[in-house]
Amino acid sequence: MNKIFNVIMLLTCLFMTACSGHNEPDAITPIHFEQRDYTIMFGKGAVIPFTGGSGVYELTASNPEVLGRFGIEMEAPNHSLYIQPAKTGESYLIIKDVKTEATVTLHFIVEDFYLSFRIYEVDATNTNEFFEVGREIRFIRNEDNTKPVKVVSYQNNTSRPMTVGEGLFNITRSDTNIFTMEFSLHSSMGEDSKLYDYEYTMGGDGEYMRMFDSIFNFGWEKNVASLSSKSQPVKSIEMILTDKNNDCKITCSLLK
Repeated sequence: MNKIFNVIMLLTCLFMTACSGHNEPDAITPIHFEQRDYTIMFGKGAVIPFTGGSGVYELTASNPEVLGRFGIEMEAPNHSLYIQPAKTGESYLIIKDVKTEATVTLHFIVEDFYLSFRIYEVDATNTNEFFEVGREIRFIRNEDNTKPVKVVSYQNNTSRPMTVGEGLFNITRSDTNIFTMEFSLHSSMGEDSKLYDYEYTMGGDGEYMRMFDSIFNFGWEKNVASLSSKSQPVKSIEMILTDKNNDCKITCSLLK
């Protein structure tokens, strides 16, 4: 009799547990992004993870011509917003989480694509007021391929970059296959500020030369084919700019 009673009680508990789990669905939290402002590059796009969310969303862009293709990828566990911009510019993206009735507004700035190098060593006397350790050189690929360049500085690890210099760059190749990078830079205070010209012979890992060739259409493919670094694997890609006047070496590392 006791055995029959124990079996009945066990079945009753299991039934009550099953009913309780069925009647109390998992709680849904609203969609959440770590930040509201994003700067992304044209031609590269962005994948932005988020947490929470009901799975049903309505997306509205204030400037869809800039954001181009966008949507939300729901394949677990990679819940993310993807943006494939169509042009440079600025746009807001309003995301409505339908089931939770929550709304998030994200702000996007789409910049021209650029190669970015961080200066981490300056050897000997540097006469270039724009190039200092810690600063970043951005080689920009715009629609007209005019080769703009910006030099940006970071006050601390969390601050947004501040432009300290800008202008144009170019790379020339001699008959003996020596590559020279030329800069024409002025202060970020305005285009009317004084222009400074600098010339550097280029060295370091040859891999970055391929990048300049493919992005800025220099047409060097046959000339740079043998310049790649032979070290395996390449942990970082270095560009060494040597001042033609005083042999000062400015060593930069490619930022991924």
